Amino acid sequence: MNNKTVIILLVILLFVTGCQEKGARIIVEEESSLPTPSENRAAIPNLEENKPLIILGETDPVKIVVRADGAPGMYLGDDGEVHGFYVDLERMIMAEMEQTYEFIPYTDVGPIVQGIKSGVYHIGLATPDLPDYRSFLNLSIPYEILQYVTFIQSGNKEISGTTKDEILASLHGKKVGVQTQGHIYQELRDIKEIELIEYPTTTQALEDLDKGFLDAVPDVKRIGLYYSRLNGWDIKPVGGAIISHLLTTSFSKMVDTSLMDRYNQTLEKIIADGRLESLYESYFGPMGEENKPW
Repeated sequence: MNNKTVIILLVILLFVTGCQEKGARIIVEEESSLPTPSENRAAIPNLEENKPLIILGETDPVKIVVRADGAPGMYLGDDGEVHGFYVDLERMIMAEMEQTYEFIPYTDVGPIVQGIKSGVYHIGLATPDLPDYRSFLNLSIPYEILQYVTFIQSGNKEISGTTKDEILASLHGKKVGVQTQGHIYQELRDIKEIELIEYPTTTQALEDLDKGFLDAVPDVKRIGLYYSRLNGWDIKPVGGAIISHLLTTSFSKMVDTSLMDRYNQTLEKIIADGRLESLYESYFGPMGEENKPW
Protein backbone atom coordinates (compact mmCIF):
# COMPACT_ATOMS: atom_id res chain seq x y z
CA MET A 1 0.00 0.00 0.00
CA ASN A 2 1.55 3.33 -1.08
CA ASN A 3 1.55 6.54 0.91
CA LYS A 4 -1.23 8.08 -1.20
CA THR A 5 -3.56 5.16 -0.44
CA VAL A 6 -2.82 5.35 3.31
CA ILE A 7 -3.62 9.08 3.38
CA ILE A 8 -6.95 8.52 1.57
CA LEU A 9 -7.94 5.74 4.03
CA LEU A 10 -7.08 7.94 7.04
CA VAL A 11 -9.22 10.78 5.69
CA ILE A 12 -12.18 8.43 5.17
CA LEU A 13 -11.75 6.98 8.68
CA LEU A 14 -11.67 10.43 10.28
CA PHE A 15 -14.76 11.52 8.32
CA VAL A 16 -16.76 8.46 9.40
CA THR A 17 -15.65 8.77 13.04
CA GLY A 18 -16.51 12.46 13.07
CA CYS A 19 -20.00 11.80 11.74
CA GLN A 20 -20.58 9.10 14.36
CA GLU A 21 -19.42 11.42 17.15
CA LYS A 22 -21.56 14.23 15.83
CA GLY A 23 -24.56 11.91 15.61
CA ALA A 24 -24.00 10.83 19.20
CA ARG A 25 -23.81 14.40 20.34
CA ILE A 26 -27.09 15.25 18.57
CA ILE A 27 -28.89 12.37 20.29
CA VAL A 28 -27.64 13.40 23.72
CA GLU A 29 -28.60 16.99 23.16
CA GLU A 30 -32.11 15.99 22.07
CA GLU A 31 -32.59 13.78 25.13
CA SER A 32 -31.32 16.42 27.53
CA SER A 33 -33.71 18.99 26.07
CA LEU A 34 -36.75 16.87 27.05
CA PRO A 35 -38.18 17.75 30.50
CA THR A 36 -38.14 15.09 33.21
CA PRO A 37 -41.51 13.89 34.55
CA SER A 38 -41.08 16.17 37.58
CA GLU A 39 -40.31 19.10 35.28
CA ASN A 40 -43.41 18.25 33.29
CA ARG A 41 -45.53 18.36 36.48
CA ALA A 42 -43.91 21.61 37.53
CA ALA A 43 -44.68 23.12 34.14
CA ILE A 44 -48.42 22.50 34.57
CA PRO A 45 -49.87 25.57 36.34
CA ASN A 46 -51.82 25.15 39.56
CA LEU A 47 -55.12 26.50 38.29
CA GLU A 48 -56.46 27.30 41.77
CA GLU A 49 -53.30 29.16 42.86
CA ASN A 50 -53.20 31.17 39.63
CA LYS A 51 -56.91 31.90 39.53
CA PRO A 52 -57.56 35.64 40.05
CA LEU A 53 -59.11 36.55 43.39
CA ILE A 54 -62.84 37.15 43.48
CA ILE A 55 -63.57 40.80 44.24
CA LEU A 56 -66.98 41.32 45.84
CA GLY A 57 -68.42 44.81 46.07
CA GLU A 58 -71.52 45.85 47.98
CA THR A 59 -73.88 44.88 45.14
CA ASP A 60 -72.23 41.51 44.42
CA PRO A 61 -74.10 38.65 46.14
CA VAL A 62 -72.00 37.02 48.87
CA LYS A 63 -72.77 33.31 49.25
CA ILE A 64 -72.90 32.39 52.96
CA VAL A 65 -73.13 28.71 53.97
CA VAL A 66 -75.19 27.89 57.06
CA ARG A 67 -75.32 24.59 58.94
CA ALA A 68 -78.92 23.36 58.74
CA ASP A 69 -78.87 21.36 62.01
CA GLY A 70 -76.94 23.58 64.42
CA ALA A 71 -79.87 25.02 66.43
CA PRO A 72 -80.25 27.27 68.27
CA GLY A 73 -77.15 28.94 66.81
CA MET A 74 -78.09 28.28 63.19
CA TYR A 75 -80.59 25.99 61.53
CA LEU A 76 -83.01 25.52 58.65
CA GLY A 77 -86.61 26.04 59.80
CA ASP A 78 -89.77 24.36 58.60
CA ASP A 79 -90.49 27.57 56.70
CA GLY A 80 -87.50 26.94 54.45
CA GLU A 81 -85.57 29.87 55.94
CA VAL A 82 -82.42 29.81 58.08
CA HIS A 83 -82.62 31.07 61.66
CA GLY A 84 -80.55 31.34 64.83
CA PHE A 85 -78.10 33.57 66.69
CA TYR A 86 -75.28 33.34 64.12
CA VAL A 87 -77.72 33.90 61.26
CA ASP A 88 -79.18 37.00 62.92
CA LEU A 89 -75.70 38.29 63.72
CA GLU A 90 -74.76 37.84 60.07
CA ARG A 91 -77.90 39.64 58.93
CA MET A 92 -76.98 42.52 61.25
CA ILE A 93 -73.44 42.71 59.87
CA MET A 94 -74.54 42.48 56.23
CA ALA A 95 -77.16 45.20 56.75
CA GLU A 96 -74.56 47.48 58.35
CA MET A 97 -72.21 46.82 55.43
CA GLU A 98 -75.07 47.36 52.95
CA GLN A 99 -73.91 44.10 51.39
CA THR A 100 -75.99 41.91 49.08
CA TYR A 101 -75.93 38.29 50.30
CA GLU A 102 -77.49 34.83 50.04
CA PHE A 103 -77.77 32.10 52.71
CA ILE A 104 -77.11 28.50 51.60
CA PRO A 105 -78.03 25.79 54.17
CA TYR A 106 -76.13 22.48 54.28
CA THR A 107 -76.23 19.16 56.13
CA ASP A 108 -72.96 17.64 54.83
CA VAL A 109 -69.79 19.64 55.40
CA GLY A 110 -67.68 17.73 52.83
CA PRO A 111 -68.99 19.39 49.64
CA ILE A 112 -69.10 22.73 51.47
CA VAL A 113 -65.37 22.60 52.23
CA GLN A 114 -64.59 21.93 48.58
CA GLY A 115 -66.92 24.73 47.52
CA ILE A 116 -65.22 27.23 49.82
CA LYS A 117 -61.76 26.13 48.68
CA SER A 118 -62.74 26.74 45.05
CA GLY A 119 -64.54 30.02 45.73
CA VAL A 120 -68.03 28.73 44.82
CA TYR A 121 -69.03 29.72 48.38
CA HIS A 122 -67.60 32.81 50.04
CA ILE A 123 -68.36 32.79 53.78
CA GLY A 124 -68.90 30.17 56.51
CA LEU A 125 -70.50 30.97 59.88
CA ALA A 126 -69.24 30.04 63.36
CA THR A 127 -65.82 28.69 62.36
CA PRO A 128 -63.34 27.77 65.15
CA ASP A 129 -59.89 29.33 64.86
CA LEU A 130 -57.68 26.30 64.18
CA PRO A 131 -54.44 25.84 62.16
CA ASP A 132 -56.07 23.27 59.85
CA TYR A 133 -58.77 25.78 58.91
CA ARG A 134 -56.31 28.65 58.46
CA SER A 135 -54.57 26.57 55.78
CA PHE A 136 -57.48 27.18 53.37
CA LEU A 137 -59.55 29.92 55.01
CA ASN A 138 -59.16 33.53 56.07
CA LEU A 139 -60.72 34.09 59.49
CA SER A 140 -62.40 37.17 60.92
CA ILE A 141 -61.77 38.58 64.37
CA PRO A 142 -63.28 36.29 67.05
CA TYR A 143 -66.66 37.09 68.57
CA GLU A 144 -67.23 34.20 70.98
CA ILE A 145 -65.41 31.54 72.98
CA LEU A 146 -67.36 28.32 72.47
CA GLN A 147 -67.24 25.42 74.96
CA TYR A 148 -67.76 21.75 74.04
CA VAL A 149 -68.97 19.16 76.55
CA THR A 150 -69.39 15.38 76.31
CA PHE A 151 -72.81 13.84 75.66
CA ILE A 152 -73.51 10.26 76.73
CA GLN A 153 -76.56 8.01 77.09
CA SER A 154 -78.39 8.79 80.33
CA GLY A 155 -77.71 5.36 81.78
CA ASN A 156 -73.98 5.36 81.06
CA LYS A 157 -71.91 4.97 84.24
CA GLU A 158 -68.50 4.44 82.62
CA ILE A 159 -67.90 7.91 81.20
CA SER A 160 -67.52 10.52 83.92
CA GLY A 161 -65.20 13.02 85.55
CA THR A 162 -65.02 16.53 86.90
CA THR A 163 -61.97 17.63 84.88
CA LYS A 164 -61.09 17.53 81.20
CA ASP A 165 -58.35 14.95 81.77
CA GLU A 166 -60.66 12.67 83.76
CA ILE A 167 -63.36 12.75 81.09
CA LEU A 168 -60.89 12.14 78.25
CA ALA A 169 -59.37 9.22 80.18
CA SER A 170 -62.84 7.69 80.59
CA LEU A 171 -63.26 7.86 76.78
CA HIS A 172 -60.35 5.47 76.22
CA GLY A 173 -61.57 2.37 74.43
CA LYS A 174 -64.87 4.06 73.56
CA LYS A 175 -66.55 4.97 70.26
CA VAL A 176 -66.82 8.74 69.98
CA GLY A 177 -68.83 10.48 67.24
CA VAL A 178 -67.29 13.56 65.55
CA GLN A 179 -67.84 15.64 62.43
CA THR A 180 -65.66 14.48 59.53
CA GLN A 181 -62.30 16.26 59.76
CA GLY A 182 -63.99 18.92 61.92
CA HIS A 183 -62.68 20.86 64.90
CA ILE A 184 -63.55 18.19 67.50
CA TYR A 185 -61.89 15.57 65.29
CA GLN A 186 -58.78 17.76 65.14
CA GLU A 187 -58.67 18.05 68.94
CA LEU A 188 -59.05 14.30 69.60
CA ARG A 189 -57.31 12.66 66.63
CA ASP A 190 -53.96 12.26 68.42
CA ILE A 191 -55.49 10.33 71.33
CA LYS A 192 -55.04 6.85 69.89
CA GLU A 193 -56.98 5.18 72.71
CA ILE A 194 -60.21 6.84 71.51
CA GLU A 195 -61.98 5.41 68.45
CA LEU A 196 -63.36 8.31 66.41
CA ILE A 197 -66.41 7.63 64.22
CA GLU A 198 -66.97 10.36 61.62
CA TYR A 199 -70.33 11.89 60.63
CA PRO A 200 -71.42 14.71 58.29
CA THR A 201 -72.43 16.71 61.41
CA THR A 202 -72.35 16.11 65.17
CA THR A 203 -76.15 16.31 65.34
CA GLN A 204 -76.33 13.14 63.26
CA ALA A 205 -73.80 11.58 65.63
CA LEU A 206 -76.04 12.50 68.60
CA GLU A 207 -78.89 10.57 66.99
CA ASP A 208 -76.70 7.47 66.76
CA LEU A 209 -75.62 8.02 70.37
CA ASP A 210 -79.27 7.80 71.41
CA LYS A 211 -79.60 4.56 69.41
CA GLY A 212 -76.62 3.04 71.22
CA PHE A 213 -74.25 2.95 68.24
CA LEU A 214 -71.81 5.30 69.99
CA ASP A 215 -70.54 5.80 73.53
CA ALA A 216 -70.13 9.59 73.47
CA VAL A 217 -70.37 12.72 71.31
CA PRO A 218 -68.62 15.99 72.22
CA ASP A 219 -70.70 19.01 71.18
CA VAL A 220 -71.81 22.48 72.22
CA LYS A 221 -74.03 22.00 75.28
CA ARG A 222 -76.93 24.10 73.96
CA ILE A 223 -76.96 22.21 70.63
CA GLY A 224 -77.08 18.78 72.25
CA LEU A 225 -79.77 19.82 74.72
CA TYR A 226 -81.87 21.46 71.99
CA TYR A 227 -81.96 18.36 69.78
CA SER A 228 -82.36 15.91 72.65
CA ARG A 229 -85.51 17.80 73.77
CA LEU A 230 -86.75 18.16 70.20
CA ASN A 231 -86.37 14.46 69.37
CA GLY A 232 -86.87 12.91 72.80
CA TRP A 233 -83.34 11.48 72.89
CA ASP A 234 -82.26 9.87 76.14
CA ILE A 235 -78.86 11.55 76.31
CA LYS A 236 -77.21 14.03 78.69
CA PRO A 237 -74.03 16.12 79.05
CA VAL A 238 -71.44 15.00 81.57
CA GLY A 239 -68.71 17.07 83.26
CA GLY A 240 -67.34 20.41 82.18
CA ALA A 241 -65.87 21.60 78.90
CA ILE A 242 -63.25 19.39 77.28
CA ILE A 243 -62.63 21.76 74.33
CA SER A 244 -62.74 25.57 74.02
CA HIS A 245 -62.43 27.44 70.71
CA LEU A 246 -62.35 31.03 69.55
CA LEU A 247 -65.22 31.39 67.11
CA THR A 248 -64.87 33.40 63.89
CA THR A 249 -66.45 33.85 60.48
CA SER A 250 -64.48 32.16 57.69
CA PHE A 251 -63.78 33.51 54.20
CA SER A 252 -62.64 31.59 51.13
CA LYS A 253 -59.04 32.39 50.25
CA MET A 254 -60.26 32.74 46.66
CA VAL A 255 -62.07 35.93 47.75
CA ASP A 256 -60.15 39.20 47.90
CA THR A 257 -59.53 40.19 51.54
CA SER A 258 -61.22 43.58 51.06
CA LEU A 259 -64.53 41.85 51.90
CA MET A 260 -63.17 40.52 55.19
CA ASP A 261 -61.63 43.91 56.01
CA ARG A 262 -65.05 45.57 55.65
CA TYR A 263 -66.61 42.74 57.65
CA ASN A 264 -64.12 43.10 60.53
CA GLN A 265 -64.66 46.85 60.74
CA THR A 266 -68.41 46.32 61.01
CA LEU A 267 -68.10 43.46 63.51
CA GLU A 268 -65.82 45.56 65.74
CA LYS A 269 -68.45 48.32 65.75
CA ILE A 270 -71.26 45.88 66.67
CA ILE A 271 -69.17 44.44 69.52
CA ALA A 272 -68.19 47.90 70.81
CA ASP A 273 -71.72 49.30 70.93
CA GLY A 274 -73.11 46.23 72.72
CA ARG A 275 -75.40 44.95 69.97
CA LEU A 276 -73.67 41.56 69.81
CA GLU A 277 -74.11 40.95 73.54
CA SER A 278 -77.76 42.03 73.38
CA LEU A 279 -78.44 39.60 70.53
CA TYR A 280 -76.59 36.83 72.40
CA GLU A 281 -78.66 37.44 75.54
CA SER A 282 -81.91 37.24 73.57
CA TYR A 283 -80.96 33.67 72.62
CA PHE A 284 -78.87 32.26 75.46
CA GLY A 285 -79.01 34.63 78.43
CA PRO A 286 -76.23 36.96 79.60
CA MET A 287 -72.88 36.46 77.86
CA GLY A 288 -70.47 35.41 80.60
CA GLU A 289 -66.87 36.62 80.70
CA GLU A 290 -65.73 33.08 79.84
CA ASN A 291 -67.50 33.43 76.49
CA LYS A 292 -66.04 36.83 75.53
CA PRO A 293 -62.85 36.88 73.43
CA TRP A 294 -62.45 40.66 73.87
